[in-house]
Amino acid sequence: MYKVLLISSKNWDSLKEIPVVLKNAGCGVDIYAAKGSWVLANRFHDKWIEASTDENKFTDELLAFLERHAHEYNWIIPGDDIIIRQLNDRITSDELFKKVMPVTKIENRALLGSKAGLSALCKQYNIKTPKYLIYDESQTVDSIADYMGFPIMVKEDESEGGYGVFRCDNINELKEIFNKIKNRNNLVFQQLIEGEDINTEALYKDNKLMVYNHSLRMKTIGTFGISTKRVFYQNEALDEILINIGDKLALNGFGNIVFIQDNKTKEYYLIEIDMRPNSWMYYGKFTGNDFTLAIKNIINNNLILLKPSKKLSNRKRVISIYKKDIYRCITTKDIGGLFYWLINRDDCWSYIPVYDRKLFKAVNKHLFNTIKEYIHAKTKKAVA
Repeated sequence: MYKVLLISSKNWDSLKEIPVVLKNAGCGVDIYAAKGSWVLANRFHDKWIEASTDENKFTDELLAFLERHAHEYNWIIPGDDIIIRQLNDRITSDELFKKVMPVTKIENRALLGSKAGLSALCKQYNIKTPKYLIYDESQTVDSIADYMGFPIMVKEDESEGGYGVFRCDNINELKEIFNKIKNRNNLVFQQLIEGEDINTEALYKDNKLMVYNHSLRMKTIGTFGISTKRVFYQNEALDEILINIGDKLALNGFGNIVFIQDNKTKEYYLIEIDMRPNSWMYYGKFTGNDFTLAIKNIINNNLILLKPSKKLSNRKRVISIYKKDIYRCITTKDIGGLFYWLINRDDCWSYIPVYDRKLFKAVNKHLFNTIKEYIHAKTKKAVA
């Protein structure tokens, strides 16, 4: 059996659908995570290796486990940005690096969890990105503004999930954001191209593109935060671009790859790569870009790009993640959004995780607690 180890150091709910994707492909799935992690809230795994809840011990114990057991797995998946950065900083063995990390070239490790590292590699490999600048202490806010112009994005080097990312439209906003940022090491300033954000979830094996989803955001938690609703459709213009990126950057695993398409030129600019899985990959089965089928191809050493049928490739599909979108509706008082779920708009009931009683129960418990906390906070405020 093709054995997979899925690692979760932070309790991100973005991993909760990944075990079913792997299991349905015929994989044996072991999970390395602390008790109570969202990645465990499913019945689609074979073994749980209980990790320490102490963040300082987690990586030490994980590295010790990998030294002893990495050879037992065909595929090891670090599941969040934090553990990818920590392993990238600490793995010194070439053999262990190639086994664990989602790139095949050690010299490209700078892209793992570092926005500055990705920008530098894009320049090295001539991958089209917006104009950028990496901060050093010789620069002033005025010199940065003169070089970059406006509008620009300011990105903390180790930001994730939309946090640590800011838009600045003028010098005053830039000064305000700059003064708020305490850790300016490898701070990235990036030209903001006026256009549409293009989200892709991809899977690579040994630099080769196996499958990808393409979507536009419809609803998010926060301005640059996690998306909860997207519209998916096929865009073959990205085939060659994603193939080229995988080959040059030596990608090897799940990846979240974000572009911006210039409104004027219609050209695509790479703005972000996070080499780890996320929730949206499960929903590829609804768009014809089935990650489970692509993993089956990997197991059979059939390294070809999976394409949807003509019927699915010509269809747009609106997909909402049940847990995240209901949470967004509750916390932002989006009554229309709740009604959307009530009447099964866009066939949204298809995305409720009834396929797994354990996951369905965990999600509903979380949403119930969210509603209870919201009512309690409102009641407390009214009494005060």
